[in-house]
Amino acid sequence: MVSQKASKLGISSEAALILLAKQYGIGTLIYQRKLDPAKQAEVTGALPSVFASSSRKASAPSKGNAGGNRPASLSKKASLRLTIEYLIHDPVLLSRCRDLLLASANFDRPINQATLVLEDRIRKKARPATKLVGENLVGYAFNEELSKTVLRVASNDPDDQRGFTQMLRGIVPAFRNQTHHHLADGSSERTQCASAVLSTCCCAW
Repeated sequence: MVSQKASKLGISSEAALILLAKQYGIGTLIYQRKLDPAKQAEVTGALPSVFASSSRKASAPSKGNAGGNRPASLSKKASLRLTIEYLIHDPVLLSRCRDLLLASANFDRPINQATLVLEDRIRKKARPATKLVGENLVGYAFNEELSKTVLRVASNDPDDQRGFTQMLRGIVPAFRNQTHHHLADGSSERTQCASAVLSTCCCAW
């Protein structure tokens, strides 16, 4: 099975093994972390095929299971777990938010953790001389003009710098402040997932 999947997707046997394990709901995080970056990228790139396969099995009419060994379609929670692992690339963010994203309530908690990771990453990279938090930290570290900023985008593109700076300035009042100082029980699943993914992108600074 591993060899067939590896050949079909054009990936290594290690990556194929992980994909098969995920389809059967078997945890793979520790093994996956030990793989070299190229094989980890193979797993991430091939994960959509798992979603597609599961979707086809779920929508196909039942014809019985004479062999008794046909893999069942993914459950909603297993599918959500795969989606989280596919979208969140940062290992620190993933380890802090994955279990919270799978919860059935209190959706402000993953937002809290995602923005905490973001703020910690900014602080460690910018190294301000005094203790800064929230909007003050973002204001110190980022400027829309490349010549004036402490942290800049890897592309050195002025439009990218302006866009990311504006995005970061919006994350703090919209997401970080609300969940660090209040119990935001009204946060929806869609909001918490969007916040986590957005923070993942920002953690690339």
